[in-house]
Amino acid sequence: MEKPIFNKVNQIAMIVKDAEATAKRYWDDTGIGPWRFYTIDPLNTSDMMLRGKLVEHSFIAAIASVGDVELELIQPLCGESLYAEHLAQHGEGLHHVEFGVDDFDETMAHFQEKGYNEIQNGRIFGAGTYIYLDTDKGLACITEYGKADEGKLFPPPEKMYPSSN
Repeated sequence: MEKPIFNKVNQIAMIVKDAEATAKRYWDDTGIGPWRFYTIDPLNTSDMMLRGKLVEHSFIAAIASVGDVELELIQPLCGESLYAEHLAQHGEGLHHVEFGVDDFDETMAHFQEKGYNEIQNGRIFGAGTYIYLDTDKGLACITEYGKADEGKLFPPPEKMYPSSN
């Protein structure tokens, strides 16, 4: 391989039982924050797939920046998802790393050729696509990749912690 397939770490994500309580602990114990909270569900995320099957699920995502890397806390709410599976099988903890890549389609073809398959994906906020690959056996964690639609942004968060009021 001439150059690395990854060009940066965008995000490190953990599955938690209570995103708000965990974000508060991060803020109180380490000063990491502020946290932006989003509820992700079929109303704002389309084409939710789990192992090739159309599913509906919901979760809370709390996001804070640590330098130029996002820390994401994911609290499963309902439905079938990798997040609910992780919480049931392993409890709270590290779930995935999202890597930046130069060419999304080339990266997906590369990993398919290596035998890594998509395990969960969807279109979030009409702003882009996310894909998780089953790289946990080969790379020691699930990996995520995103492809943003040009000119599209996430909406403002539903709430912040600590609040800016």
